[in-house]
Parts: sequence; structure tokens; C-alpha cells
Amino acid sequence: MNLSFEEFHSFSDAITQSLFPPARDIDYAIGVKQKDDGTIVTSFDIAIEEKIRKVILNSFPDHNIIGEEGNDLNNGSDYTWVIDPIDGTFSFSHGVPLFGTLLGLLFRNIPLYGAMRLPMYGNSFLAGDSKKCLHNGKECTVKSFHGCNESLILTTDLERIRKSRFKHYFDDLIKSGCTVRTWGDCFGYFMLCTGKADLMMDLELKRCDILPLIPIIRGSGAVILKLSCNEYENIIACTPEMVEKIQT
Repeated sequence: MNLSFEEFHSFSDAITQSLFPPARDIDYAIGVKQKDDGTIVTSFDIAIEEKIRKVILNSFPDHNIIGEEGNDLNNGSDYTWVIDPIDGTFSFSHGVPLFGTLLGLLFRNIPLYGAMRLPMYGNSFLAGDSKKCLHNGKECTVKSFHGCNESLILTTDLERIRKSRFKHYFDDLIKSGCTVRTWGDCFGYFMLCTGKADLMMDLELKRCDILPLIPIIRGSGAVILKLSCNEYENIIACTPEMVEKIQT
């Protein structure tokens, strides 16, 4: 079956609306374990993904599912759901509220729609279809460029950038006068897409980290620059005016 953006928006909004209890009731460190790739997972990650999978399977039993914590489900469908139950698990496990739930839909492996829920940031909901981006149902776009001295650039892990072969991109922007903050993970893209930041740079991304975000980023009018040949593993997402400031 064909799924419109309006249907995806409504479904994703409903499915992510009440995944988390009030902040005061959360034991952020419960069930924290280290995975084989060195990242961590909590009991909340696993429980939330299981809830989302169940609803998707009940509503779209023929669709495929890719999840951050569970096994891939391949039904041979043109449609594939991508789930990141907690994007920013490290932040979550330390009680930092800059984390979110990501849900995306691919069509023939191409990102079609994406959604982001920020449960501890006013329960904000962001969704996009690469043509438009909606923040709590209202269209939003990236900010206008007013010079590097007034630009905010973000990343998840500054030390990771400094140790990478891509560090010159960030260094050049800093030398140009841009202000840097590590308000990263999906929250950094939220800041970019809602007109609060000019650029977000991320490295070593996995498919669940980024595939749901692509239609949101492009829908807001931001540009995605791929820094390596491995699809979206290393990227810069920024306002169109910032592209010329980046020496690729």
C-alpha cells in the first residue's frame, strides 16, 4: 500500500507520543550495558523499540523493519521502517535531556519520510518528506545566514572530529568566527532544521542514526554534504549559505 506523508506524520506522531514517563520517574542508568561496538544500550532502548515494532507490525504487517537494537525483519517489501528508540543514549543515561526517538520510512531503500520526537524538550515532534519539514504541525525552515560571526555550528563529539581526517572542515569554520557547541545527536539536527543553528557535523553514523533524519533535514531546506563514499556515515548538514564556507 502507498503511504502518504500525512498518514506517516499522523502515525509517527501517535506512536511516539507517550513512549517515556515523566522525567522525574525515569531511572536513567537502569540496565545500562555496553554493546559490541563500544556504544551503550539501556533497558529503555530495548523496551521502546519493542513497543514501536509491535505497533508497526500490527499496522503494516508486510513491511520490513530495521532497528537499532533488534534484528532486521525482511518481508521483501518496498517499504522499510527504520527505528532508533533513543538517539543519544549516552546523554539519556546521564540524565541529559537532549535525546530523541527517530522513526523513518524507506521506499526501495531510499529515505522517504522521517520523524523525530524529543520527549524532554517540550515533547517536540519534527517530521519531513524532503520537500517540507513540520515542527509540531507547522512548517519550519533553516535560518538565514548573517555571517560566520553569528553562526552556530554543532557536533555530537568534538574529540571524535579532532581525531578524524575531517577535522579541517571544523577547524576552518572555527577560524572563520563560528561559535561551537556540542548539542549533538538528533537534537543538533533539530536545532538546524528549526532555524536555531547553521550547521551540524557528524561522524561514524550508523543507518538508524541518520536515515530517518534525511527527509527532515532536506525538507527544512538544509543541505547534506557527504564527506566519505560510505553513503551517510560522515556528513555535514548545513544551511545553503554555509556550503561555500566549507572547503570540500
